[in-house]
Amino acid sequence: MRIKLFLFLILITVPAIASPQKKYVGYKHKGVLHGEILPNGVKDQGGGLLSNMNYGVSRFTKGKQYMLWLEKIVSRDAKGVPTWLVKDVLSFDNLKKNQEFHFSFSSICRQNGRQDLDLIVLTEFSPSKKTYKVVRAWRADIKKEKFEKVSEKGIVCK
Repeated sequence: MRIKLFLFLILITVPAIASPQKKYVGYKHKGVLHGEILPNGVKDQGGGLLSNMNYGVSRFTKGKQYMLWLEKIVSRDAKGVPTWLVKDVLSFDNLKKNQEFHFSFSSICRQNGRQDLDLIVLTEFSPSKKTYKVVRAWRADIKKEKFEKVSEKGIVCK
């Protein structure tokens, strides 16, 4: 009984370790080129602007961790290079080699036949069939500055 009480007290007094997602929210950085590494050690994998072009979704990796950052442009330097502020993060540990993300102006995905620049879709590509299977989907909610999970229903990627 004493051991259980002791463990319970430890659990309620030890702060939770921040999730990978929360670790980066609030991080500011200058815009970088694809493949460059930020001062915090994450590697840029490219991104794209959303329907509100003051916001974007960028892909980053650190070790085996793959992340999508919802970011907002908060300023620009004299050369026009943006400073980004991370508003929300999606983190993935085990993406398969045939999985990829589609979003922004370069997206091959449509929802109910329409392009949605705020839609982010994780797909699995089948080389033999040359088709994409929608695995998961989110929308970048600019008002809330959060990724919102959405139904995969009606999403087609070609």
